[in-house]
Amino acid sequence: MFKKLNIFTSKEHRPEAPQRPLPVLTDIHAHLVPGIDDGARDICHGADLAQELERLGIRRLVLTPHVTDEVFPNTPSTIDPPLALLRNELRERGSRLDIHVSAEYRIDELLYAQLRQGLVRPMPGGYLLIECGWMSEPFRLEAFVTELVRHYGYRPILAHPERYPYYQREPGQYLRLRRMGLRFQINILSLAGFYGTQVRELAKEMMEKNMVEFIGTDLHNHRHLDSITRYLNSREYAHLERYSSRLLNDKVFADA
Repeated sequence: MFKKLNIFTSKEHRPEAPQRPLPVLTDIHAHLVPGIDDGARDICHGADLAQELERLGIRRLVLTPHVTDEVFPNTPSTIDPPLALLRNELRERGSRLDIHVSAEYRIDELLYAQLRQGLVRPMPGGYLLIECGWMSEPFRLEAFVTELVRHYGYRPILAHPERYPYYQREPGQYLRLRRMGLRFQINILSLAGFYGTQVRELAKEMMEKNMVEFIGTDLHNHRHLDSITRYLNSREYAHLERYSSRLLNDKVFADA
C-alpha cells in the first residue's frame, strides 16, 4: 500500500530557492503521511515535500492527516504505519526535521467517537486542529467547542476559517467564533491567492484585526509548494512577515 515510488522528478517540481524563508520554524498543518488522505501519495512524495519545507526554513513539522467520517476515517492504527515509513525515509535522506503527528479533525460523528475512545491526539499544550464541513456550520458548534475545552481540556484551533463559504458570506460570524474560544489558523496558500481573491483578502483582514494565532501550509502536493514559494518571493509576503511575531506556531513547542 505504501510503495516507495519516486514518481516525481525533483528538478521539474522544485522551484527556485526563495529569497526569504517561512516566518515560523513550525508548520502545524501538513498532509504528508503517505497514502491515507488527499495529500502525499507515497513515501517518496511525502519525503520530497517534507524536505522542501525544510529547505524553506521549517525545522518542526506537525503532520495532520484528515480524520473524517466515511471519506478518511483514519485512526492511530491507520496513521502510524505509513508515518513510521516516512520517518525512516527522511532519516535515510539525512533530514533533521523534528516530526510530530496529530490530525485535522472534521467535526462529525467520527470525532465524537474518537473523543470517547481516547483516540484523539492533540499537539503539545492540548492544541487540537479541527475543521468544519464545507456546506454548513456543524450543528451545535458552540456546545461542542465548550465540551472540548471544559470536559476534555483541549484548546481548539479552527483550520482555515477564511475558506468556509458560509462564513465568507457573513464575515461578522468570525467574531462569534472567537467568542466561543476558537483560535484561528489561516493557510499561507490563502495569503498567496491560491484559493482566489476573496479568500486572500479575508485572510489579510483577519491578520489586520489580530485574529490569527497560527499559520499553516496545509501542504498536499507540489502545486501547493510552488504557490507558497512564489508568495515568499513576492512583495505580498511582507504583510505576513510583519505579523509573524504574533504567531504561536513555535511557542506551542517552546512551552511544552
